[in-house]
Amino acid sequence: MSEQLEIDAIEISYNDSQFYLASIEAKTLFELSTVTRAEEDPESGYQRTLGKGRVNKISNYLSEGNLIPGSLILSSTSKKAEYDEKKKKLTLKKDKGSLLVIDGQHRLYGAYKTDVDVYLPVCIFFGLDKPTEVQYFLDVNGFQLGVPKTLRLELEKFTAEENSEEFLLKTLFDELDNNVASPLSSKMARTKSVSGKLSHVAFQNAIKPILNKAPFNAFTLEQKKKVLINFLQALEAVTVDIFGDNKKLSNSAFFQAVMFAFIDICHVAKVNYGGYKKVNFESAIEPISNINWDLHTGTNKAAIKDLSEEIVTAISKKIDISDDIF
Repeated sequence: MSEQLEIDAIEISYNDSQFYLASIEAKTLFELSTVTRAEEDPESGYQRTLGKGRVNKISNYLSEGNLIPGSLILSSTSKKAEYDEKKKKLTLKKDKGSLLVIDGQHRLYGAYKTDVDVYLPVCIFFGLDKPTEVQYFLDVNGFQLGVPKTLRLELEKFTAEENSEEFLLKTLFDELDNNVASPLSSKMARTKSVSGKLSHVAFQNAIKPILNKAPFNAFTLEQKKKVLINFLQALEAVTVDIFGDNKKLSNSAFFQAVMFAFIDICHVAKVNYGGYKKVNFESAIEPISNINWDLHTGTNKAAIKDLSEEIVTAISKKIDISDDIF
């Protein structure tokens, strides 16, 4: 006779379905569970390949004392549950493979790999046939959507430590979006990609490279905000002269290309024209009007790099400076 495991559990009935909610120690659960993968068992397997990188991330996350509250969905090989309604106790077989993982294999393996005791919330079904297990797998994973990257970056405002790079990027994004003096005001997309607006992803791709470069790294936060707005106001004036409107400013590829040339433009504005006011930036940027824009229509990394290099060539060679900016 198999050994048995008794756990606290709550019985849930919904329509024609019945299942049990409980919490099981991860290493114990791992010893009871099995996963049937499609590539290993083409006839009856349905799970995805285990992603080792994802498992390691989960393991590290849990080892740091964090928790993942979502329940694993399991199917017991037993046809009927042994449940004591009075004691609220569920009895499981302590056999390897007595529980089949329908959803949550990465969380289970990640928790198993940790050096700490982790208890995982579980939802256990009994008496499911193969088609029903597969349908649950498809339902759960088919309706799950990954969090868009631009939304993840927006939500970093709740987790970023003050004075961190993430905090600085979020502060600058807010400033350019909310300050009415900014040409990008109301033209930035916070939670998803929107045509004609600049997303967090494009913004960070453009701004991150300049954070630790002179002269930008020497500016205070307020100076950073002011210099960026002065620069964008000058860029808007020049692009309106070239294209007849300011739509280029919130174009992802254009914005990244120009910002990759930002440090060089700052050097020219300071050394050739005296500082970082709008008028100085305008004089430094004006030579881009000589670029043949018909040759720059791509949006991939190579196209952005090519445009950035042509902008740098147009405005001048890089000049090092060490003077105060104001």
